[in-house]
Amino acid sequence: MLRGTMTAWRGTRPEVTLACLLLATAGCFADLNEVPQVTVQPTSTVQKPGGTVILGCVVEPPRMNVTWRLNGKELNGSDDALGVLITHGTLVITALNNHTVGRYQCVARMPAGAVASVPATVTLASESAPLPPCHGAVPPPPTIHAASC
Repeated sequence: MLRGTMTAWRGTRPEVTLACLLLATAGCFADLNEVPQVTVQPTSTVQKPGGTVILGCVVEPPRMNVTWRLNGKELNGSDDALGVLITHGTLVITALNNHTVGRYQCVARMPAGAVASVPATVTLASESAPLPPCHGAVPPPPTIHAASC
């Protein structure tokens, strides 16, 4: 917090203090001419009705404004009626239904421009089709057959 900005400087030179202040705040602002990039794309998923879906998106430079689109339409933050929560580049669908399936994209914006992620398709699993295996699932151990001599 800046207190006494232009009051008594008590032994320090104002230009040195100002230079230090400018250098300290420089880290808070990204290069305004830098174009944002999506470095981690959201991934498509299939989920049963009522299931939870989590889509992630990482952009560079960090601390950028990240929004989401559903089927090309901008989502205005979290939407309780739709069951969508948005925080820090993560979108959570709390209970997947016909209104929340579709193509999702995260969008990063800066004065120099905006960039959208590759679309991630969120699909309802049919009742008869099994869900695909989870990413990172551990495969079953190999079956060992004893050889007869």
